[in-house]
This record gives sequence, structure tokens and C-alpha cells, in this order.
Amino acid sequence: MNSSNEDSTIQFVDLINCDREPIHIPGSIQPHGVLFVLQEPDLKILRVSSNTLSFLGVPPESLLNQSLSKLLDPYAFDSLKQSLSQLELENVNPLKLSLKLENKSLLCNGIAHRSQELLILELEHSLTPEVLSFLDLYHLVRTSASSIQKAKTLEELCQTAVKEIRKLTGMDRVMIYKFDPQGHGTIVAEDKPDTLSPFLGLRYPASDVPKQARRLYLENWIRLIADVNYQPVEIIPTTAHLYDQSLDLSFSVLRSVSPLHIQYLKNMGVGASMSISLIVEQKLWGLIACHHYSPKQIAYEVRTACEFLGQVMSSQIPYLEANEDQDYKLYLKSIQNKLIEYVFAENNFENNFTDGLLKHQPNLLNLAQANGAAIWFNGDCKVIGNTPEREEIQALVEWLAQTMSQNVFQTNSLPLLYPQAETFKEVASGLLAIAISANQYILWFRPEVIHTVNWAGNPNKPVEIDEDGTERLSPRGSFELWQETVQLTSQPWKPCEVEAVDELRTALVGIVLRQANELAKLNQALRQSEAEQRHKAMQLEQALQELQHTQVRLIQSAKMSSLGQLVAGIAHEINNPINFIYGNLTHADTYINNLLKLLHLYQQELATPGSELQKELEATNVEFVREDLPKLLQSMQAGASRIRDIVYSLRNFSRLDESKLKSVDIHEGLDSTLLILSNRLKARLGFPEIQVVKEYSYLPLIECYASELNQVFMALLTNAIDALEERHRQHTLDEIAAKPSKITIRTSVVSSDRQSVTDKKVLIQIIDNGMGIAEDIQPKIFDPIFSTKSGDKRLRGMSLAISHQIVEKHQGQITCISSLGKGAEFRVELPI
Repeated sequence: MNSSNEDSTIQFVDLINCDREPIHIPGSIQPHGVLFVLQEPDLKILRVSSNTLSFLGVPPESLLNQSLSKLLDPYAFDSLKQSLSQLELENVNPLKLSLKLENKSLLCNGIAHRSQELLILELEHSLTPEVLSFLDLYHLVRTSASSIQKAKTLEELCQTAVKEIRKLTGMDRVMIYKFDPQGHGTIVAEDKPDTLSPFLGLRYPASDVPKQARRLYLENWIRLIADVNYQPVEIIPTTAHLYDQSLDLSFSVLRSVSPLHIQYLKNMGVGASMSISLIVEQKLWGLIACHHYSPKQIAYEVRTACEFLGQVMSSQIPYLEANEDQDYKLYLKSIQNKLIEYVFAENNFENNFTDGLLKHQPNLLNLAQANGAAIWFNGDCKVIGNTPEREEIQALVEWLAQTMSQNVFQTNSLPLLYPQAETFKEVASGLLAIAISANQYILWFRPEVIHTVNWAGNPNKPVEIDEDGTERLSPRGSFELWQETVQLTSQPWKPCEVEAVDELRTALVGIVLRQANELAKLNQALRQSEAEQRHKAMQLEQALQELQHTQVRLIQSAKMSSLGQLVAGIAHEINNPINFIYGNLTHADTYINNLLKLLHLYQQELATPGSELQKELEATNVEFVREDLPKLLQSMQAGASRIRDIVYSLRNFSRLDESKLKSVDIHEGLDSTLLILSNRLKARLGFPEIQVVKEYSYLPLIECYASELNQVFMALLTNAIDALEERHRQHTLDEIAAKPSKITIRTSVVSSDRQSVTDKKVLIQIIDNGMGIAEDIQPKIFDPIFSTKSGDKRLRGMSLAISHQIVEKHQGQITCISSLGKGAEFRVELPI
């Protein structure tokens, strides 16, 4: 059934009875297992599910206040207690328990956890031998995980995951259900037989997964409902004397299901279901939903394998999402730098603000992928692309002046906030705006995009009236396609686009507009008083010189920013996969230990293996693998940790996201710079190793611009390496071996003659035993137009002038002490 709704939004019933349902304390379980509430350390049975007679052949009343040893032989009981001594019980689950019953023995999987100072033990029939052998399961999980890890895009990852989960579980339909910021879910991947109707692309309202259910999905990776038509099994007694409170079953695998959810599944025609949580950055990103159209029990080992695959996928999601946006972010950053460059390139600085942003390629439109843009500058309006009329823009700016509480405003539904915008919705249903100053704005526009949302049934759930008159929501009865037409909206603005225009605003305010306003004030003062013309002209000349000086610094800053972008980009590209590897090594270690333990149990259970299996065991050399595999994982973890340390140093050096004053550790900056230059310090063909001696003293944190100060360390250390490489060219290897090339880095706290605490400074000394600097050259080394280097090294020589400006910006001092043949010492003093 296809329905249509011409309204732009759906009006949901404001009822929260689903959110109030106490699903974590149902007081009952599903019947495919039994549950014991035990008191440690003697494992006394305080409460038990009432189905023990059918499951174990023992009446539940006869078990109350008895020790669990009544069901286990002494050896099995002692083994169980030994396993329960572990603080983290998930590391010992499942517990293989052989129960001694009157007429038979029963092999069960035991799943234990602690709740409210009680031990909860759940038993299920061990189904693994009937489903998969250990080796079959291991190879299947390994193959599935490998397929998931090889996915190159998020879409490929999702489709691969549903295919592998369905292959592993045998469920009729497996879907991935992704949540949006409003909590609604959309089916983004599906695997099913051709005979079933597709759900791919359908949208489900947020109320389908209530708040308390989302919390439980965050706490439990997997949830199984083996038969939606089951009869709940009560836990007796309903209250437990000393523990007279509801039993929290949040972590129970047998926990009974909400009647509302059961009815929901029945309405869909589902006979059994299983869900696997997808958790990214401690938030519920989505669910892997498995549906079967008849009852179906999934073995604990298979569920564990599915949980592992869900964790593998969860670790891949942020990496692939970041990759999808990373190129676009770098593209926006390059446009942003170009726009600032265009602003500075204009000759008439007083009037170039708008021209620099509009008349070149790329321009304002490219920065936000907009169809139109406008600059409102003190009553003057300049536009590019498709925009509203000037009078409409003026009224919109006046509304923004009253509405904007922050420097950036964005919406993809402007007519809903500003009704007058409906008259120009074809060009401006979406608005992104920044405020430069009072009466100075830049606006980007996107047109209306009418689109259809495909809901799985009418999302307005039916309301039922209880006998007391209380209104409550009821699960939908139909899941046929229900379409909603959305109008008066544009394509949404991406967070990286909003960030890009905000960074442009900061650059214009802090660099361009401040200078332009100052020049405008000087020109106005010159026109007002002819008598002050000479004095004002001098001020103008000084301001222009300062501007030129600022432009030189900005050019160098842009180059260093590009280096920072490159370093941060490399660190980002390495960081994501190594974090994935490092994070999964712990899981791999846990699962391998579990698999080895399970293999050990198999060897105990199968004391005399068949000839073919015995031959395979000898060929595999299981005992060697068992001993060597943990060592191998430790070696991999040490290597991954080393790479993480290197990535951390690269990111610490670039400090791309730290443009303000911040208290930092000077030693971290020095060490990060040394790591980046380590390749030039090592021995190479024709160049012996350069030794680095670090004589660090205790230093307090100092307030500085960290990335700029790292540029100073880079310049001084590079200069020292250049000098030592020149020494290598002028001496033999024997001469260098007798007196090795060396860089000494010394830090200390020094005081002025007044010995005041406020006069203390940090001193950084970078000393080399290179060729030294002639005395007549030393006064010129910080001059930006002077350099002793040639070719591409001249840029490195100019970096000393930039370093001098950066140190002065920190109210510090940089000096050089040197003489020919005796090396050079650069001293940087910074106020604490």
C-alpha cells in the first residue's frame, strides 16, 4: 500500500510509554535455557527459573536454598568455582558443564555474569557438535572477518557483513539498520532469498527502538529471540528474602522480551530474531538485524562468532567514514587557502575584500558547494550564482542580525524558520551564513530539493486507550511502503563545510578585515584634517610596511601549514589502520585464548582421535602453535605500539588543531622534531651518524603557540644538520670517527639579575660541533634577505629569520654564539 503525505514533516504522537517500559527487570526468561541466581562462594541457589523440570528433570522448588553441587559432580563443581574466581567472567564463558541427572548426563553451555552482588548462571543446551565442528567454525569466522576487513567503502562493508552473518547463522533475512542524528533508522544493506520482499532503503521511526532498549544494545553486543511465540518462564520466588528487589537482567542472554517488541515482530511475520550492536565511539551507530520466519535457536559459539564480526565491523566503520570525508576536507582546505591568497593578491587593499572572494576560481561557491553566495558589506551587496533579490537579501540580513547567537548560522529548511523565504525557496531553501562584524555578512544559498522518504509503514503509530484512560502507543500492524513527500528543504550542509566557512571567517576577521579597517580609518583621518596629512601619511606608511611584513609571515605560515597538513594527513592515514590493528589485537588475543581453550577441551573430550584427525594434528603441530601464537601476538602488539608512538609524535609536531596559546611541554616539541628528522641523523652513504645528546632539565609548562615554536626547533636543528653534513664533506671518515659529529640539546630555567619569580625564563640551547659561523656574518643571520645557502637550501636559511619573528612574538630572545671551526650554539630564551 502506497500512501502520500504532502506535509514537510511527520507529527509523531507525543507518548513515551515504550520508553518507560522496564525491560531490564522482566522477572522471567525465554524457555530455551534455565537461569540460576547464586550466592557466592558456596553457590547456594537463591532463585531459579521455573522450567527446570522440563529442562533438567528436577522440580525447581527442590533446588531452592541448595548448593549447585547437587547438579554437578565434585570435580565439575570445583572446576566451575575455579573458573568463577576470575574477575572478568566474559573471559571464561562459555563454561562447558556436564550435569549429573538421574537417568542421564547433560552437556550444557554455562554463561555467567554478576548483578547486584549475585552470580547469575544461565544454561543452554550445547548445540555446537550439531552445527559446526571447531575447525569449521574457526575457518568460517576467519574467512568472514577477512572479507569484512577488505571492504574499501562503507557500502561495501555493510553488504559484506550481512552476507557473512547470514552465511554463519542461516537466518532468512539479515539487514543493517543505521541510525541518523534524530534516531530514525534506515536499512542500508540486506541479504535474503529472492522470494522475500526487499526492505532495503526503508526508513523506521526512532520510536521503534525505545531509549532503554538502546541503552541495553550499548551494554550487550548480541541479543537472541529464539521463538517469538514462547511462553515466558517465571523466576521463583518472585522476591528473594534478603534481596527483596527486582532482579536486574540487563546482561542476561535469556532475558524475557518486551510484549510490545514481541507484538512488533509478530506483526512483521517474524518467528525468531537476533540483533548485533554496531557501536562507534561509545554510541549506537546501528544494528545488524537478523530475521527468521520460523523459530530458530542459534548456538552460543555461533552467536559469539557473530558478536566478534560485529565488533570487527564497528572498528572499521569510523575508518571508512573518515576516509570518505578526508579528501573532501583537504579539498575545502585548499580552497580556503586560495581565497585568502586572492585577498592578499589584490592591489587596492581597501576595496579588495569582496573582489578577492568572488572574481577568481575557485570562489565562495566552491568553499561550501553552494548554488549562490552574497557578501553584505556595510550596505553594499555583491552576489555570485543564483541568489534572492537584493531587497530580499537585505531583509534576510536584518533578520540574521536579530537571530544569530553565534558567528555561524546554518539550516537546510530556511522557510520553516524564516517564513518570508518561501517566496524564494527555489534558490534559498538552505542557508549558511557567517558574521564578519556588525553589518558585514557572507551568505551561501542552496535551492529546494523535493524528495520522498520511504517509511516501513505509517510511522504515526496507533494509539490505544487503557481502561484507566491512559493513552499508549501500539506496534504498527502494517509495514508496507508508506511515502512522505518533503518540501522546503535543501541538501544539508556537511559539518566539514560549516567548519570551512567558520575558519574563513576567522581568517578574514583576524588577518584581512582588521588591516583593511585600519587603513580605512587612516585615509579618513587624512581627509578630515589637511594639517595632519604628513603625520597620517607616516602612519599609513608604517601600516603598509606592517602589512607587507604580515604578508611575508603569512606566506611562510601557509608553507608551514601545508607541511602541517601533510604531516597530519600522513599521521591520520597511519593512525586509523594502526588503531584498528592495535585495538583488535586485544580481541584477537582473547578469542585465540578462548579458541585454544576450546581446542584443549575438544582434545580432552576426544581422547582417541581418528587417524585422519591425528595426522592433521601432527602436521599442524598444535602444541608449538599454542606456545608460539601468544608470543607472536605480543610481538605484533609491540610493533603496533611503536607505530602509534611515531604517529603521536607526528601529530604532536604538526599540532594542526592548536592555533591558540596553550600550555605545553617544550621537551615534547623537541622530541617530536627529532623524530621527524631522524632519517637525516642516521648514517647514510657518505654521511656518518650524527649523535644527539639530550641534557634536559626539569621545565615547567610554558604558554606558547605550539606549532610555531616547533617550526623554530625544526629550523635550528635543520641548520645544525646542514652544518654537520658540510663538515662531513670536508673531513675524512677517520677524522670524523675520532671526533664524531654531535648535536647537544640542553634545557634549563634561568633568572635575570633581579631574581624575581616573574623574570624566570626557559633556556633552550642547540649546540653543534660543525664548521661554525664567521663573526662578520653572525649579525646578518636573522635578516630575511640574507642567506649563506644557495638553491633550494636558501629557503631553509630564510627560516632563521622566521624563527626570530616567532621568538619575538613570544616576547623571547634568540641569539647565536659561534666561531669558525668551533661549531655554533643557538640560544632561545622564552618567558615562563
